[in-house]
Amino acid sequence: MEVVSGRYLVFVATVVSLIAVPGPDMLYVLGRSLGSGGRAGCFSAAGIASGYALLTLLVAAGFQLVFEAFPSLFLALKYIGVAYLSWLAFRLIRSDGGFDAPKPGRGHTDWAAFSSGVATSLLNPKGLLFYFAILPQFFAAADGPFWRHALLYGWTTSLLCLTLYSALGCAASYGARRWTPEPAASRNLSRLAGGLLLLSALAMLGAEWSGGAISH
Repeated sequence: MEVVSGRYLVFVATVVSLIAVPGPDMLYVLGRSLGSGGRAGCFSAAGIASGYALLTLLVAAGFQLVFEAFPSLFLALKYIGVAYLSWLAFRLIRSDGGFDAPKPGRGHTDWAAFSSGVATSLLNPKGLLFYFAILPQFFAAADGPFWRHALLYGWTTSLLCLTLYSALGCAASYGARRWTPEPAASRNLSRLAGGLLLLSALAMLGAEWSGGAISH
């Protein structure tokens, strides 16, 4: 039991360190928060966490075996993910008033932030590699059935993403209002996040073309 608990703590520390490194998920939440406010950032974080919760169910069901049998499918998903992240980046860069043009009703903005967050995590090449290739490496027979291990470790990752990204989004939104209250400054920060997201997507594409692995 102590060995299992120690392995779990190592896993949590690993996930926190990975989340702390800027990547597509973080940059998307930052872009939403800077462009549309902390509420949008929190809904984006909730969408990302929900997407990873869905990936957890696929891992628990043994879906990674499908990727092992058909590696071209996994490669195709990574390219689709890079294309989607690039599209999100262009939306951030070209937007004049945050991520989206203002729409009547808060519900629309909340849903847009949440649903885009879900798609971002489901198509994030880093996330796909982490869940289907790295997470299973923490499994040991002492943990019991693999599906139980996958649910515990996968949903722990999802919860950490929700907590840390929500806090980051609120902090970024507060800082932008506090130190750069002008709308133009907020838009420029949002566009900067979009530019960094685009660079991140291109870097992952370059790593794939050069034969390197896309890592979380």
